[in-house]
Amino acid sequence: MEQIKAFIEKANTDSELMAKLDALGKRDAGSDEFAALAAEYGFTVTKEDVEAARHQSRPHHGELSEEDLGAVSGGWTYNRWDPNVCKDIKRANDRCMGPGTLFCWCDHFRQVTEVNGADRRWRYSCVMGCFNYTCGGVY
Repeated sequence: MEQIKAFIEKANTDSELMAKLDALGKRDAGSDEFAALAAEYGFTVTKEDVEAARHQSRPHHGELSEEDLGAVSGGWTYNRWDPNVCKDIKRANDRCMGPGTLFCWCDHFRQVTEVNGADRRWRYSCVMGCFNYTCGGVY
């Protein structure tokens, strides 16, 4: 997991690498392609590492069990705020949630699930004021 964290830190300071990650995320590339890209940049990341990171970064919807609540110790986020880029963002995208939701959310991104009977909605917002909207409906 340390290699993935280091790879993400590199991506956040290397616009060329971030563009490549964004392209992989947009076409929903497989874990092996992300691992291959990491290898190109000198990081030792396996397909299994990528899949484990994807599993950890996906948010849970609904209520947590008592066991889950006991295991909560924090989260993995990263400050991706760039006023030159983010000011034009009107809806959550890969910059907010990580390429292809692979790794970690921006520190400023928020997602809240609102459930009222069969009506389930998700509120997405940016603490920096870029967007604030709700999606969803009756399921």
